[in-house]
Amino acid sequence: MNQRSEGQDFLHKEYPKQFARDEFWKQIKRTVNGESVSEQDIEQIVDQISSHLALGSRDHVLDLGCGNGALAARFFDRVDRYTGVDFSAYLLEVANEYFQPRCEVQYVEADIRSVDHYLTQASSANKVLIYGCIGYLSATDVGQLLARLRDGLPNLQNVFIGNVADQSRAADFFAARNIVEYQLDDPSSPIGVWWEQDDFIQMGSAVGFDTHCVSMPSEFYGGTYRFDVVLKKRHVAIESQ
Repeated sequence: MNQRSEGQDFLHKEYPKQFARDEFWKQIKRTVNGESVSEQDIEQIVDQISSHLALGSRDHVLDLGCGNGALAARFFDRVDRYTGVDFSAYLLEVANEYFQPRCEVQYVEADIRSVDHYLTQASSANKVLIYGCIGYLSATDVGQLLARLRDGLPNLQNVFIGNVADQSRAADFFAARNIVEYQLDDPSSPIGVWWEQDDFIQMGSAVGFDTHCVSMPSEFYGGTYRFDVVLKKRHVAIESQ
């Protein structure tokens, strides 16, 4: 295992184990200065996801990088089916213990890049959520993942990618913390890859999605340096002969 993999394994697999089983937000690093974010912040995240994915009672949501399921559990009652994917066995133990209310809610242990490991189980998914983890993939991995989802999910309508680090805000972010040396394209760093919004829009378009970026309210804990991405699958019109 290379150094990058070891670092990512600690950050995402070992780090959560230091907290109590019910310290859900600390386990998945929804924190500010080490403390869990406010209920208002969580509600804002859920509202943003629900609005831009247009969640409804017939939807099957595929949640990539689902962690312990605490965030997704906020909208289980709004959708028909839910499939969460994460590569942390520990976080999925927590998910199954606390956030598995019915048989239509299922979890799969897999690296989200290994699409073949979960696509069959989630084959009917029409909405995809990727929240708080896209920075831990390289730009190449992100493009390949979106292309596989587009081709492998025949019912796919929308993808919502949340909490993306904004490269245009990086200098201010690090200056405020007196950090002078940092990398913006390292998936193994604590924040991961920082993206330019235009680059995400261009990449999404290149793999078949109408793509735009949106912001959270100014009072949101990450509102000053993060953005969200909304992708709608582009359907190619079939010309009559």
